[in-house]
Amino acid sequence: MMGIVASSFVPTAFGHGLGGETHPPVTLDGRDVILSIDISPSVFDVEDPERYITINLKNAKSEAAVEHVTYAFEMIKDGKQIFRKLFHDDLGNLTIKTIYDNSNEIKVIGDKSPAIESWMRTATEPVIMTGPIFDSGGLYEYKVEILTVDSDFNFLDKRMELVGAISLAEHNTFQVTDSKENTHNVNVISYFDSVNNFKFDSNMISFSMPFDWNQDFEQLSVVHQEVRIAPEFSELLHTKYEAKVNDILLPAEVVTIDDYSLDGRTVHMVLNREDLNQIKEHAIQKSDSQMYFELGPGQGDGFPLEAVTPDYRYRVFLSWEPEVITPGEDVTFFVKTDEIFTDKTNKNIEYGIELIQNENTIFNKRVSGSVNTGKTDSFQYNFSPENVGTIKFRISEIEGFSLANVNFLVAINEPENAKFPIVLESVSASNPTNGKYLVDLTWFPNILSLGESEFIMSFYQKDTGLTTGDIAYDFVLIKNGTEIHRKSGLATGGGTFENFVFVEKEAGDVTIRIENIGGTDEYVEIAVNVAPEFPLGVSIILAIILISIVVLSKTKYVTNFQIKT
Repeated sequence: MMGIVASSFVPTAFGHGLGGETHPPVTLDGRDVILSIDISPSVFDVEDPERYITINLKNAKSEAAVEHVTYAFEMIKDGKQIFRKLFHDDLGNLTIKTIYDNSNEIKVIGDKSPAIESWMRTATEPVIMTGPIFDSGGLYEYKVEILTVDSDFNFLDKRMELVGAISLAEHNTFQVTDSKENTHNVNVISYFDSVNNFKFDSNMISFSMPFDWNQDFEQLSVVHQEVRIAPEFSELLHTKYEAKVNDILLPAEVVTIDDYSLDGRTVHMVLNREDLNQIKEHAIQKSDSQMYFELGPGQGDGFPLEAVTPDYRYRVFLSWEPEVITPGEDVTFFVKTDEIFTDKTNKNIEYGIELIQNENTIFNKRVSGSVNTGKTDSFQYNFSPENVGTIKFRISEIEGFSLANVNFLVAINEPENAKFPIVLESVSASNPTNGKYLVDLTWFPNILSLGESEFIMSFYQKDTGLTTGDIAYDFVLIKNGTEIHRKSGLATGGGTFENFVFVEKEAGDVTIRIENIGGTDEYVEIAVNVAPEFPLGVSIILAIILISIVVLSKTKYVTNFQIKT
């Protein structure tokens, strides 16, 4: 048998590719060859026990397969050998079908090579292995030794050995509880190694992953992690995110947002070799064997959000004012559209705007806009209290193209509830110094809306904290600088209330002003927002809560009086 001179060792190629690895060319009998290995599917799914391993040896120049290859193939996970077997393929393209089961034994089904006890495909099926092969995601190390090439009986004098590692993406689902005690799923997909120590605390997600900071990064492609956020988890839908690894803040370009590929939001964290080299010195001070990830809201507004249509025709940018959206206020959305691969001529276009919540369309309109102009198209909308949560902002069929669509997720926040009673200090209209009165003001429903509202007032002497006794006042409501309501009253024993019915034209910003207190020029005022509408059921609940607050407030002052005497 003619021996073929080959290298007995090839440098390790820990490229940690997602589901696959391609080695650099090595010399085999005067020709350069390339070995590649792949695992498919590349994302671990506990519900799918089947995977395929393919090993391919080809000529680096002609890309023709090297035939009659016998492989000694070993796979290792977490330092433990999973299997070591001999395999053969006449065409050099070895396929192994693996089926995970709960047994403790690796079994192989296939034919045997006539030259050596190595497994090979049958006439109809690839080689099949069953047993505890792929039981989790993470990093799988391997060693491939090439024993024969060109002929079943043409054994190499020196075995060619190649070692490397493949990342089988691990899909983890974690349940977290938001500030309202609602439970949400957060998915973390690691394209490098297993995720551990997942935590969620105050809008911050953290987890760890094994990582050798002492390795040669030149043999590594990227470290890629995905965090998938359910669309209803509005507390975690920020316009900007920042990420840290081992307490080091990562560059902004490492973190990207994808609202289109899946239902919900996907936040990608992708570190390349340069990123890793830049932080290595500081990261290793925290740990030389772990990556500790943190993902939370970033500083600033993070605008504009950016998305590319599936047909790669357009890049679309979205921003809005105000940044924090609450019901009852006008929100202006700004859309900018650029073509990607054309001559980018300025022109007018049409596209659809659709606002979707819980699979229901709350707004849908075809609008005119522009592309490649550097200008933004604007669109205004006023969300109601029923829209609190997540809205899908969909731009569709740009210029009529069916695949020219993008999605953005927009969070509609609950208005911050006022802490009642609100204590207001009076001021004098003729003297800029503070006056001598305190006014406790409470209203319900807590979120003012169209319909009847009640305003409860209590008057106190500022210097003593005691009630004023009977005191006169004027209750005034002002919108856009114009009085829409005025009523004079007398607070018997220092306490009183006023009712007012808001109609549609009075929705929006309104100033509550209580003036001419005690016949003086002293007054208090506060700006509020009147929402277009509000659910009746919520109003009733808030009314009950606020009545309790008012009772407790009055009790507080009685207690103070008793202590002082």
